[in-house]
Amino acid sequence: MSKTKKIIDKSKEDLNIYPIKIDDSKLNNGGDGNHYPLNNPVHLHLICGRVKSGKSLLMNNLYLSQRFYGDEYKTKILISSTAHNDAINKYMLEDFDFIFTDYTDDLLLEILDIIKNDEGDGRFLIIFDDIINSGQNFKRAGKTDLLTQIITTYRHIGNGEFEGKLALVMAVQYFKYLSPIARNNCSGYYIMGHFPESEVKKMSEALSIFGRDNKGFIQIYNESRKKPYDFLYLSVEHMEARRNHDALLWSDKSGFTFGDRKSDLETDQKLEDLETQKNKS
Repeated sequence: MSKTKKIIDKSKEDLNIYPIKIDDSKLNNGGDGNHYPLNNPVHLHLICGRVKSGKSLLMNNLYLSQRFYGDEYKTKILISSTAHNDAINKYMLEDFDFIFTDYTDDLLLEILDIIKNDEGDGRFLIIFDDIINSGQNFKRAGKTDLLTQIITTYRHIGNGEFEGKLALVMAVQYFKYLSPIARNNCSGYYIMGHFPESEVKKMSEALSIFGRDNKGFIQIYNESRKKPYDFLYLSVEHMEARRNHDALLWSDKSGFTFGDRKSDLETDQKLEDLETQKNKS
């Protein structure tokens, strides 16, 4: 008996991609939108700024004040070689549960064990303040080091019942100290203070997703510098660039909101609308 091929009409198949229903409560990331324009409490924040740029002041506000993330973490850990040398850290030293002046993989392993054995959905915060520098090795003997592993998996770290129990903050003085892996996994950037043109150019090459090209990013950066201690907040989670937290400079949805770039965007939109009307007629 000869076999006949069954002809399948592909046009009748449903080729749509549908979301998978999951229990959001198990993710434990606080993704309810209540923190907008801030990122969710489970995040990787990369803070870049030279000495006296306001990094410590920013972290004090973000992680001590209830206006931000002050009450989001069960346990707060600061790892900083200068923790006891900066007067502005006084309140962090009082509020944080653990302070370490030296980083080692063994220390991080111990912290991870505590998190994995911690019952409930309480979150942990680890701030790495100026411990990453030009001497930091992100690969040793062909293997990815522990800190890099944590950077890529922190969203899923939990105790078996809940994930999303860990948030990370990495504060550095130079953008080049942030590895490509850290950049690819971060939730948001804080660019503090002023930088030479050469370093802003390096930032623009890595962060041109904000502004769509290098020139666009540099214009965003320059627009974020209006007053002393202004900072540039780049939310990867929301795809927005802001001067401080309030003034929206650019978003993936609306484009630029200032100066000539805003005018260019409005002109492009008008031309696009005219072209659409022309095609319809």
